[in-house]
Amino acid sequence: MTFGEKLKVLRKEHNYSQEELAQILDVSRQAVSKWESDRSIPETDKLVQISTILGATLDYLLKTDHLENNQQCNSYYVSREIIEGFLSYKQQGAKKIAIGVNLIVLSNLTNIFSQNQFTIIFYWLTLTLGIAVLVWHIFQPNRYKEIGTKPLLFDDVTIKQFRQEYNKNRKRYVFMIIIAIVILILSPQIVLIISDYSQSSISLALSWVLHAIWLSLVILAGLALNAESIIAQNAEYMQRKARKGKYTLVYIALPITALTVAIGIFTDAWNPIVPIIALFCVILATVCNLLIEERSSK
Repeated sequence: MTFGEKLKVLRKEHNYSQEELAQILDVSRQAVSKWESDRSIPETDKLVQISTILGATLDYLLKTDHLENNQQCNSYYVSREIIEGFLSYKQQGAKKIAIGVNLIVLSNLTNIFSQNQFTIIFYWLTLTLGIAVLVWHIFQPNRYKEIGTKPLLFDDVTIKQFRQEYNKNRKRYVFMIIIAIVILILSPQIVLIISDYSQSSISLALSWVLHAIWLSLVILAGLALNAESIIAQNAEYMQRKARKGKYTLVYIALPITALTVAIGIFTDAWNPIVPIIALFCVILATVCNLLIEERSSK
């Protein structure tokens, strides 16, 4: 792919018109048009500006071998700016999922109060709001649909820097998951100890709060780790996805459900039916996503 073709692709990825890019670079629209049609090449200072504005290295812009491979394997070029936008988008999604799950879990706090019309209404409002947040998030359009569906193409500097950051972040995410597992395992004992020194309503409330904490840690760390691994280990991710197809989420949910059901049975930490209901929700969400993709493809 030529410099002009690369410039056109990057400009569209950043939602710039030729006029807008020309204004930023302080050149005429005709100059940008000539660059994109390979009738001329920008001067060095303009190349540096283009590199900064569009998040691509000079090495990527001026060499032709990278994008020739891109055409052959239908890859999608990802700049540093796109990576940061994708991770921010996934982080916001993880927060919404955590909020929805927490609302569902913490709705059970109404059990510590005497049952009356107000507590019943509050319970159903909280539960319904939690479910609504999850459903609303599931049906939001994917702003970065190319990432995760196509092989990604990076310039060498960008992917090297990101992988270094990913290796550091991965340790933090794993630590968060370990903390969540510790809270999950110790929560029945903590609640039992607290119940000896306080009212049963307080220990019951603490139990649901601890469940909300470990679930939040798993959701936030797990989804962040998955999002960053899509970028840092894209080749391996695409191979796994090709093997598992569109049912990756179900493959992940099955062993987690089996583990949580077993813990619920042997420790009486929670009702074993709850993880099964969660698995049903995952399957339902997967089916909904497949239906949406099928409808979009028509």
